[in-house]
Amino acid sequence: MTMKFFRSAPIALSLSAALGLAAVAPALAEEAKPANGKPSDWAFKIGAGAMVGPTYEGSKHYQVGPLPVAEVSWRKTVSLSPMGGLMATVRPLNDKDFSISGGIGYWGGRKESADKEHDDALRGLGNLSSNAVGKLGVAYQYKAISAGLNLARDIGGDRDGTTITLKGGYKIYQGRDFKVSTELSATWADDNYMGSLFGITPEQARNSVKHYSRYDAQSGMKDVKIGVNAGYDITSSVNLFALAEVGRLLGDAADSPIVKDQGSENQFKTGLGLAYRF
Repeated sequence: MTMKFFRSAPIALSLSAALGLAAVAPALAEEAKPANGKPSDWAFKIGAGAMVGPTYEGSKHYQVGPLPVAEVSWRKTVSLSPMGGLMATVRPLNDKDFSISGGIGYWGGRKESADKEHDDALRGLGNLSSNAVGKLGVAYQYKAISAGLNLARDIGGDRDGTTITLKGGYKIYQGRDFKVSTELSATWADDNYMGSLFGITPEQARNSVKHYSRYDAQSGMKDVKIGVNAGYDITSSVNLFALAEVGRLLGDAADSPIVKDQGSENQFKTGLGLAYRF
């Protein structure tokens, strides 16, 4: 594994890192304590941090990028942030442990120059444009254990794919100021998603500087991941957060030339930052 400190912020890394933080970010906002002692319908959070992640999904090279934190939420029902996009959550059947969520997020696309400082593994494959992502999810929390199912569908753009992710979580420790939780997930992706990110078309094979052979990536299990999130309240408004995630690409994603020949099926990311809540 090699790592670099970039000179200009790569958008794809920052956005994907921010999305990875989405699991721990809501918990940080929930713990804010109003100065006047009266609860508010609105909650705000700003902050910043740093994130280490692969140069592209499937890369064996890593880079450090900024992790902006900004979120506004209303009654823990509607939220807007660069992490999760615009989301709405409802709890039907008068059951506060069961929730249904939906909204619009964003994918930053992929540049063929993403790995140019290393093996230049994507050169000749062309860019994948950014796009909006429609999201729908269901979740259930039972004491320290949670489970959820998320559907994500690209709206426009080159990827034009769909993923389904099954998640399970556990709150390892929930103290007054310090909290630690873990989450395990498995993701299935359709033909469009797999083909766009991991396939090699005849034209791409001709243009590739790595002389890839044509490769058809079909629908199937894309990856499994396990992550750990931690947060520490330095004050009632300032929180130090950290996360680490290890994933493994599976099936046609792992067998793709940009992964098997030039990258790695093992993926890792970690981040650290500060958030101010008010």
